[in-house]
Amino acid sequence: MINSTFRGVFVHRYRDKLADIRVSCISELGVWMKINPEKFLDDSYLKYLGWTLYDKQSPVRLQCVRALQGLYQDEKFSGHLELFTSRFKERMLCMVQDKDSDVAVEVVRLLLMIQQ
Repeated sequence: MINSTFRGVFVHRYRDKLADIRVSCISELGVWMKINPEKFLDDSYLKYLGWTLYDKQSPVRLQCVRALQGLYQDEKFSGHLELFTSRFKERMLCMVQDKDSDVAVEVVRLLLMIQQ
């Protein structure tokens, strides 16, 4: 049922035309990953967070960074995030110079979490 919901709703809505819907999707994905890491803290789901780091709308990028902060602050998830970190490290480093200062500040916080 979870797979059906994910594939039937999330996969289509995370790239919705409306930024608010994309923000909600990414926010919930972050929650799902923290609540059920055995299922969702996997590269097949993490890739959606990585792709959303490239979103054109700053609220979506900001929510993505906040979702990642929620994952990186919990040390028990660090082993699951190694491939994601290596894959999207360059993007996160570039986001320090994001045109939206809120995104840039949160990315710096995220990078500090990753470094620790």
